[in-house]
Amino acid sequence: MSMAVQHIPWISPDEYLNQEELASTRHMYFDGVVTAMAGGSLAHGALAMNLGAGLHAALRGRGCQVFGSDVLFRTGSGEMYTYPDVMVLCGPVETVEGRPHVVTNPVFVAEVLSPSTEAIDRGAKSREYRASASLRQYALVSQEQPWVEIHTRDDAGFWRITETRGLDAECEFTGLDCRVPMAALYEGVLKK
Repeated sequence: MSMAVQHIPWISPDEYLNQEELASTRHMYFDGVVTAMAGGSLAHGALAMNLGAGLHAALRGRGCQVFGSDVLFRTGSGEMYTYPDVMVLCGPVETVEGRPHVVTNPVFVAEVLSPSTEAIDRGAKSREYRASASLRQYALVSQEQPWVEIHTRDDAGFWRITETRGLDAECEFTGLDCRVPMAALYEGVLKK
């Protein structure tokens, strides 16, 4: 018995970037494979917007910019190009040469977890984010309950994980020296 195998052609990062500039939908690139990015739920969109707004307010006047999922990030290994749900850059923005729309130096990224993306957010993306020298912290935000998992690079270069749970708590983003209340993050998201 033989099984049909679907061949997925490998493309170079430059081929991907050329295609992405013309595409009407967004795609992630990882190790030569391009994957279409699915649309998110209402809760996903609200959480990303609430986190971005909270970080923007907390970082006002400190030389940082907060971006949503429209900015492309090339991770540290150069093998992944992705659109984090929330991204923070502080100081001068560094981009890929000849590609002013592709940033390389965020200090913070966040992903809102969903059933279709949680495995890659915890797996390949997590590894790629940790390979990015500029990144101090990344967060994984649950849609199901008030829970945020925060990964922080310490002074020795090791990654530490903390969790924030419950609407009365505050997310402490030590990599950005700011806090965002969980009640504000989950405002309008959880069913009462």
